[in-house]
Amino acid sequence: MNASAIPNAWSRIEAEAKRLRTTPLLALFAADPRRAETLTLAAPHLIADLSKQRIDAGALGALNALAQARAFESWRAKLFAGDRVNMTEGRAAMHWALRAADAPADVLEVRARMTAFARDIRSRIDAIVHLGIGGSDLGPRLLLDALKPHRVPGIDVRFAANVDGADVADAIEGLNPKRTLLIVASKTFTTQETLANAAFVRAWGPAYLAAATAAPERAVAWGAPADSVFAFWDWVGGRYSLWSSVSLVCAIALQDGAFEGLLAGAAQMDAHFRDAPFAQNLPALSAAIQMWNREALGHGSYALVPYSERLRLLPAYMQQLEMESNGKGVTRDGEALARSACGVTWGVAGTNAQHSFFQLLHQGVEEIPLEIVVNIGAHEGPPSHRTKVFANALAQARALMVGRDAADPHRRFSGNRASTLMAMDALSPPALGALLAFYEHRTFTQAVLAGINPFDQFGVELGKEMANQLLPALEGGQTPEGLDASTAAWVKRLRG
Repeated sequence: MNASAIPNAWSRIEAEAKRLRTTPLLALFAADPRRAETLTLAAPHLIADLSKQRIDAGALGALNALAQARAFESWRAKLFAGDRVNMTEGRAAMHWALRAADAPADVLEVRARMTAFARDIRSRIDAIVHLGIGGSDLGPRLLLDALKPHRVPGIDVRFAANVDGADVADAIEGLNPKRTLLIVASKTFTTQETLANAAFVRAWGPAYLAAATAAPERAVAWGAPADSVFAFWDWVGGRYSLWSSVSLVCAIALQDGAFEGLLAGAAQMDAHFRDAPFAQNLPALSAAIQMWNREALGHGSYALVPYSERLRLLPAYMQQLEMESNGKGVTRDGEALARSACGVTWGVAGTNAQHSFFQLLHQGVEEIPLEIVVNIGAHEGPPSHRTKVFANALAQARALMVGRDAADPHRRFSGNRASTLMAMDALSPPALGALLAFYEHRTFTQAVLAGINPFDQFGVELGKEMANQLLPALEGGQTPEGLDASTAAWVKRLRG
């Protein structure tokens, strides 16, 4: 690779950003009557309007040059070839293989066992308690919340992730242990929070135990029956694991075929990302615009607002996917990054968001790009609410762009603020699978453009190690040597 290719690409990006930074969005529309058409891209189950972003052909050409300089196509090929793209841990990242039509034999075997177990257990239970944290929790929660119309009736599903005892106490409140299945989801089966909660719930006495883990021998040693332990593999990262046995709870609580539909929709998005050229590749282009907003235009965060109550957990899911994957400070080679690889992801569901932080989006000093997700398929509830949702989503994107002039500065809106509007063709298992796979591939592309590894997460380790060092002291033991004065004082204050 030409050593100057990346600096040259960034010089070009910065020149385009300087040109466009003071160009009103409305002027870009005026200059190109076909802008809305040419900047609306389709992918399986999704359509995204990028025309309200501060980009044009020159900016897109510069971003394409960066993708070429960063060997985007080569890294994409390595991902789908099963190469060790997670170089710090010496692993492939093959979460996409979990949903492939020609999935590996061991994946198909576990999937078949999950289906058989689901059909067998449903008649014997009234409730499931799912214990996990991070990727072993957020994905299944999102799936069951989003796909509630596809739920099996009569099965109450509870989740607990937080080591705060209130979470797990709430999870079992009012349940009959003789009609409850406990599922413990942990890749290593050593996660402190999950095992503490699991010990509490197991002592409560659930009739059935199951586990999803990449360490099945530890699950069996803990007490789960071997025929109720469902494996996944070290090439599945935690936050990419909802396609695996981590979603056993979904295979049980969703109607037959729903989980398979989710996988099929994700596989369709995999094919689009794998085969489409950069300029027509929705996840890749969306990733480039994310980097453009952050590194070229200086917007350090973006708001993700699904205009769908069923997708209310999507922002929380995306916080982990993006910030745990790409919240890094060094390149793949361990060199300090010249630019950040990740901004801050935040948001809640619309229209609730309009009555909280949208004030900041419209009239705050800093511009914060907005990403809106809508479902253009069938909606639940009163039919008239569907058009109200659409009216609000469209109005917010338009208001951010056009603003409003007023003599009273308190009622003035500067406008000229960027947004993306993306629509799913339905809130169905295939469309949800495609949406989540889109975000995975966007996250991967952002990592490629930044030159980092998105598949490790060493940033979660130090705090855990220190917590394990402090725990004995807080339980009444001796305070560790060498603590700073503040921490030592708090150990004394909080001890038993």
